[in-house]
Formats: sequence, structure tokens, C-alpha cells
Amino acid sequence: MSYKKTILTGTLILTLSGFLSRILGFYNRIFLSGLIGAKELGIYQLIFPVYMLCFSLCCHGFETGTANLISRFSSHGPNSNTKKFIRCICLISFSLSVILAGILFSCADFFSIHLLKEASAAPALKISALSLPFVSVKSCIHGYYIGKNRSGVPAISQIVEQFSRVGSIYLLSVTLFALSADARIAAWGMVLGEILSTLYTIAAYFFHEFFSGKKKRAVLCSPVSLNKMLREFFDFSLPVAFNHFCLTIVSSVETILIPFMLKIFCGDHTRALEMYGTLTGMALPFLFFPAAVTNSLSVMLMPAVSSSHKEKKIHQLRETIEQSLHYCLLIGIFSAFAFLIYGHSLGETIFHSREAGEYVYSFALLCPFMYVTQASSSILNGFGKTKQTLYHNLLGIAVRIFFILTAIPVYGIRGYFYGLLAGYCLQMCLNLIKIYRLVPFSFYPENSFLFPVCTAVCGGILSKKLFEVLSLHFSLPSFYFLAVGGLTYFCFFFAIQFFREHIKKEKKACSRQNRHL
Repeated sequence: MSYKKTILTGTLILTLSGFLSRILGFYNRIFLSGLIGAKELGIYQLIFPVYMLCFSLCCHGFETGTANLISRFSSHGPNSNTKKFIRCICLISFSLSVILAGILFSCADFFSIHLLKEASAAPALKISALSLPFVSVKSCIHGYYIGKNRSGVPAISQIVEQFSRVGSIYLLSVTLFALSADARIAAWGMVLGEILSTLYTIAAYFFHEFFSGKKKRAVLCSPVSLNKMLREFFDFSLPVAFNHFCLTIVSSVETILIPFMLKIFCGDHTRALEMYGTLTGMALPFLFFPAAVTNSLSVMLMPAVSSSHKEKKIHQLRETIEQSLHYCLLIGIFSAFAFLIYGHSLGETIFHSREAGEYVYSFALLCPFMYVTQASSSILNGFGKTKQTLYHNLLGIAVRIFFILTAIPVYGIRGYFYGLLAGYCLQMCLNLIKIYRLVPFSFYPENSFLFPVCTAVCGGILSKKLFEVLSLHFSLPSFYFLAVGGLTYFCFFFAIQFFREHIKKEKKACSRQNRHL
């Protein structure tokens, strides 16, 4: 399979699983919002700043480092020490996660009272600690498959995790939590989902490597020593893990500050938690829904860029960078206009919350900046520029924290939007400047910005008119009209983009033929 097809295939598989997982996640959030309410949903969201600190130490660096190392060594052929390497990395990550889970469980009350300033978050934090050992092993195996450009197992694992989470929350809601449900039920759903998806991932790994792998033993190349693999792994993964840990600390400060500043704005602690829960549990997941594509692309980009950079395939690198940034911007423009058109209707229809719809509409313009920033950070990591990625991320978060401290007490949630917009703009520009210095790439505003905006405006007007006509003449639930309007907008936008790309390819082919003649 060619280089481009490998990236596209892996991205497509992860995207499809990402969309399905997000659909299940939306159902889960809708169910939770009705079951436990916005306040308890806000308390559940509060545990993640502390939980993600532990995750960044025992999972993120291991997954990214494994993907990077496996991608580089796989280009030389099969290696007999790969299995030993994976076992060793899983053991190290698992041991570290057990220690961190013990610390998180025993200190949950302290973290909740003194750090989160919300004592009721302690039970959910203790429950979430139980998932860390499982997540650590799963992350290492996922990194192995991503490095091999075999995204099927991570994709299915993602779906298994969401199905398990939704199913377990429903079962708990009719049994143990039938009388009074709170944030604990969401935490138990997360833990059970991670356990089952980890068991699937381990089973898939043993099946592929110990049964299908027998056929490849005869073609093993001269193995790279395990010590060399571990040394190169830690040379890459330790800076990544440290960078992500530092980033998570600052990001956690950002997340913890939001409810405090909202309390200053509205003058009521319960109302501040409800606003926070509505924003993070209902509105922002809408904005991250199209990111299933850009997130999948980013996952595949890092090992692909790393491999091409090592082999000094400059033309291939330039083409990969240009295409990935173009499509991320395209998806961002499409998503921004979709949320501007249907933001209010989505919040009211899906979550029965007018406030959630207002937040979706208000934050819509963030989409292009978020998606391009995500992809450009992954490209920089592929070049091994993890320090630059850290600095850019920290600067972006510092800008957001400044706006949280100064703008939220005055403007409320709108102040947070200003901070996100300024932070992502700065981070995106710094990433692109650094990438351009490494590999100069071309950007065509008429192709990647002006034409998509015009197409989005035309498609938006067409789909909105159709939505209004259907709502006027038919007495069906508004969800069906939303689906028809959204599908019309989607088909119009991407059909126009597809035909334009097709015409451009035809022109290039004709010009090549004329040169030969």
C-alpha cells in the first residue's frame, strides 16, 4: 500500500470509529443530563483535571513513543525483539499506573477539597482512579498498532469502550443507582468501559501476534537490540511525557479556574456549576464532534511525518503537510457554518437546553482554529520538535488563563470564548511558522479558504430554507428536520468541493499530456 493510501486508510478507519463513538457519547451525555442534571454533570467534568495529570504520566508518552518507534523500525522489516519491547513497555506503564492510581485514590478527598474546591467530587475521583492500570496497557498496545499503520484494533477498541460505558451506565441506573444517581454513576461507566475495551485490545494483540504472526517468522530481518529500542523509546517519549504533563498542569489550572470565575460572574455556586456542566458536558462535545476526522488524521500524521522526515523524503513531507492542513481547514469552515446555522436548534433538540444551543452557536467560530492547531501540533511532534510544541501550547493556554481571570468575571461564558479564540490563533500561527521553517509549504487562500467559505454560505442558505419549509408544512419532531437540513448542507458542501478537486486533477492531467505531445 502506498504512503498516501496508508495514511488515508488509517484516518478513515479511525474517523468512522470516532464518529460512532461520539454518537454513542452524545447518547450517553443526553441520558446523563436527564439522569443526574447539569450540576452533577459539572462535578463529573471537574475530576478530569486531576485524572488527566495521572493519565499524562503513565499513558500519553508511552503511546506516542511506541507509535513513533514502531513506525521507524518497521520500515526496516519485521523485528524479533518487537514483542519483548511491547511487553516491557506495558509492564513499565502498568507499574507506574498502579502507583498513580493508589495516590489518586488515597488523596482524592484532599484533591477535591483543596484543589477542586468541591468536596462532592471525591467519590467520583476515587472511582476514576481504578481505570488507570487498564488504560495504561491499552495505550501501549494502541501505540504499537498506530506505529504499524494498522488502526483497526484501536478503532474497534474505541467503539467497545463507548458501548460498554453506555450499557454499564444504563444498567447501574436501573439497579444500584435506581433511587439517587449522581456523578459516581458516570465515573463507574468510564471505568467499566475502559476495562472491557482493554480486555478486547489485549485479546486482539495476542490473536494477531501469536497466531497470525507465525507466518512471518521466516522473513525476519536482522533484529535491532532490545536495549537500543528502549533507549530510543525513552529518548523520544520522556520529553513528550514531560511536555504533556506540564501542559496538563497548566490546562488543569485553566479548567479549575473556570467555575470559580463563573461564580464571581453570576454570584451563585450552584448556578456556576450548572453553566460549567452545560458548557463542557453538552456544548463543547458538539464542537469536538467533527474533530473525529482531524483527530484521526493527527494520530496517523505523527508516525507518518516522523518516518518521512527520517528518510528525508522532502517532497512527500511537503505534500502531506499541505493536504492535511487544507482538509483540516476545510472541515473547520464546514463545521463553523453548520454550528452557526443549527447551533440553537441542536442544543434545544438534543439536550432540551436553550443555554447549550446558545453556547454551541457562540463557540462555532473556534472550529477552524482548533482543528488546524491540532493537526499542526501533530506534524511538529512528527518532526521531533516536542519542545516547540510544548512552548506553543503553554503560550496558548497562558492567553486563555489571562482571559479566564479578566474576561469571565465581566462577560461570563463569552469571555471564555474570547480566550479560546485568542489562544488557538496564537498557537496555530506559531505552529505554522515553525513548520514552514522546517519544510516550506504552499498555501492557496482561494482554494483552502475563500471557495470553502462561499460554498458554506450557499449551502447554509439552501439547507436553512429547506429546514424552515419542512418545519412549516410537516408536524414531525424537529430532530428529523435537523437531520434533513444537515444532510443537505453536508452533501452540497462536499459535493462542490469534490467536483472542484476532480476538475483540477483533470486539468493537471491534460497539461501533462500536452507537455508530452
